[in-house]
Amino acid sequence: MGKRQQVVLQEQKPRFTPIPAEDPREYRLELFIRKVALAAITMLGIGYVLINAPIAILVGYSVSAIQIASQANVSAITGRILFLIASSVTVVLGVLFIFGAVKFYERGNVKGIAFLGVSLASFSLLCLGVGSALLSEASLPTMALIVSPLIVVASVALFISSNPRSKLVGSAIGIAGGSVLAYAILNLQALELIFSWDIPFTGPFLSLTVLESAAVILAPITATVHTVFNYTIKERRVPQVFTLLVALVYGLGTFVGSIVLSMSLWNLIWQSPWTGPFYSLPEWFMNMIVFWSASLVLMDIGGILLTIVACLGFICVGRELSKP
Repeated sequence: MGKRQQVVLQEQKPRFTPIPAEDPREYRLELFIRKVALAAITMLGIGYVLINAPIAILVGYSVSAIQIASQANVSAITGRILFLIASSVTVVLGVLFIFGAVKFYERGNVKGIAFLGVSLASFSLLCLGVGSALLSEASLPTMALIVSPLIVVASVALFISSNPRSKLVGSAIGIAGGSVLAYAILNLQALELIFSWDIPFTGPFLSLTVLESAAVILAPITATVHTVFNYTIKERRVPQVFTLLVALVYGLGTFVGSIVLSMSLWNLIWQSPWTGPFYSLPEWFMNMIVFWSASLVLMDIGGILLTIVACLGFICVGRELSKP
C-alpha cells in the first residue's frame, strides 16, 4: 500500500509548463530602438531650444527698430511681441521634449507630458496666428492658424479621458483640427512676415512645410486608429504602423527642411558683404544668423535618427506579422 500511495502521489504532482523566454535578438533590437528614439527626441528638443533662442533675439531686435508713431506701427510691434512669445514657448516645448524622451525610455507614463506639450504647442500656434493677422491682412490661412490650435486642444482634452466614446469624438475633432492646421502651414510662412528674406522657412514645428502638413494630419488619424484597435480588435501592430509612419514623415521633413533652410541662410550670409537682406547689418546680428544656421544641424541629426527609428520599427512589425 505504501508504494502504491507513493506512486499515486508522484503522478499527481503538478507539472509546470516552462514559459519560453523572449528572443534575445528581438529584445536587443527593441532596446536599441528605444535608445535611438531617446537620442532622436533629445536632439530635436535641443534643436527647438537652440533655434528658437536666436529667433527670439532677432524678433526682439525688430521690435526695438519700430517707433510708436502710427496705428500700423502699433500693430506691427504687437504682432512681433506675439511672435516673441511663441518662440519663448517653443523653447520650453523643446525642454519638455527632452524630459518626455527620458520618461519614454524609462517606460514611464508620458500622457501628462504629451498633453502639456500639445497645450504649449497650441498656445504657440495661436500666438503665431494672431501675430500674423496683425502683421498682414486677414486671410484664410491666417484664420486657419488661429482656429486650428483651439480645435486641437479641445480634441486632446476629450482624447485623454477614460471614456472610449470621448476618445473617438476627440480623435475625430483632432482630424478636423489637423486638416485645418495643415492648410495653414502650407499656405502661410509666418517668419517671412517679419524677416522678409525670401527664403523657404520651415513650418512652426521646424520641418519642411509639405511633410509637416502631412504629419499633423496623420497624427490625429493615428490616435483614432489606436482608440479603435485598443477597444475593439485588441491589435497593437496596426497602430504601431501608423505611429511609425508619423515618425517617418516628420523625421524626413525635419531633415530636408533643416538642410534647405540652412543652405538658404548661408547663401544670404555669403552675399552679405555686397548685397542681400544682411547687407550692412551689425556683426552681432550676423553672429545670430550663423548660430541659427549651425543649430539646424541638430535638427538634421534628430531627423535622421527619427527616420532610422521608423525604419527599424517597420522591420520589427514585419517580423511579428510574418510569424505563424
